[in-house]
Amino acid sequence: MPDSAGPGREFVRKLLHHGTPREPSDHEDATATLARAARYWVVVPTGYRIAQFAKAFIGFVASNGSVGLAVALATTVVALVANSGQLWWFLRSRGLPAHQTTRVLSLDLAAGVLLNVTVAVLAPAAVQPFAIDLAWTWMIGTVAMWAGTRGLPTALLLLAAALPFRAVLSLIGGRAFDEPVALSRSVGDLIGLAVAIVITFVVLILLGTGSRVAFDFGLRSGREAERRRTQRLLHDSVLQSLEAFGLPAPDDEERAATRLGELRRAARAEAAGLRRTITEPVQPGPNRGFVVELANVAAEMAREGLRTQLVTADFADDRLSAERRTALREAVREALRNTAKHSGTGQVVLRVEERDGGITVVARDQGRGFDPGGQAPGFGISQSIEARLTEVGGTGRVESAPGRGTRVTLWVPH
Repeated sequence: MPDSAGPGREFVRKLLHHGTPREPSDHEDATATLARAARYWVVVPTGYRIAQFAKAFIGFVASNGSVGLAVALATTVVALVANSGQLWWFLRSRGLPAHQTTRVLSLDLAAGVLLNVTVAVLAPAAVQPFAIDLAWTWMIGTVAMWAGTRGLPTALLLLAAALPFRAVLSLIGGRAFDEPVALSRSVGDLIGLAVAIVITFVVLILLGTGSRVAFDFGLRSGREAERRRTQRLLHDSVLQSLEAFGLPAPDDEERAATRLGELRRAARAEAAGLRRTITEPVQPGPNRGFVVELANVAAEMAREGLRTQLVTADFADDRLSAERRTALREAVREALRNTAKHSGTGQVVLRVEERDGGITVVARDQGRGFDPGGQAPGFGISQSIEARLTEVGGTGRVESAPGRGTRVTLWVPH
């Protein structure tokens, strides 16, 4: 049943009952995207501990002076070194590896327990509650890690276990658990764990909602891009060929059999080209030079009755990516087809030059022209030229006026 109560509801349900999935596949939806992102969640508690241990040590010294300073300093140094190494390993491993999650979290928990017990034993009784507060910083980060990777039930279990553990720490140092100072510090430490759990789930719920929204947006954008690609394919190949087939020739009646054979050969060639386009993966072709590619387009248009004068300046087209080269070439082809079909002239000048950090192609004809403001741009201009170039960071501009020809300026960056 689809989630109708909000994009994050299904994620929250899974998170609260099962924890974050540990081995997502590449074919899952936004929940899997979140699960992959959650591998990096452990970086946040680790970074928190690095900052908080330094802060807590300064607070300990400010409250207790030199009493218990050796234990506090040793605890801080050990924690900073261990967490810095752990943070480096997480970043190097691109998060917490799924197959090592249980082992790593268990070792982290054991290290926190050992650190707190050691501090409880070694700290002077007068400052023992404050020293345990310092070491307890490790436990806050540990519970946040478990909460983010194993779910709410595990986090609550750790919180419940922390109550007797904190009482034992007080007793180890010879302090009664119900002493005012020890009790207040213990309550504060337990509240710290609860706050860590709440913050963890708030962050992950927001992350889950954001991931779902981003996934849906990306899916819609991808479908729209594929729809535009299909429309261009049909417009630039099938539609153009059908229109060419429908154009009459003066000697159609006298050479009917010959014309029929030409029509069939052209139809077979177009069908074969269309089949290659929709079935074969896109492979970058040989780099023959962009000017050579434009010359081939001009030769193709010559067979349709358009004579193209190609003017080029010296420029380096080796910096032009295959994607931008293809977009610019196909935009030029569409501009020349429009000239052949609508301008009323059989000649066009095509100038290629390097300009404004990219390659510019200008197609200029002296045909009948048109009023760009008097009609909405057709699919060829809006999609096969302007939108196609925009997708690769370029621009397409059409300038025209009745009786004054048309100028099409195409540009893509290097």
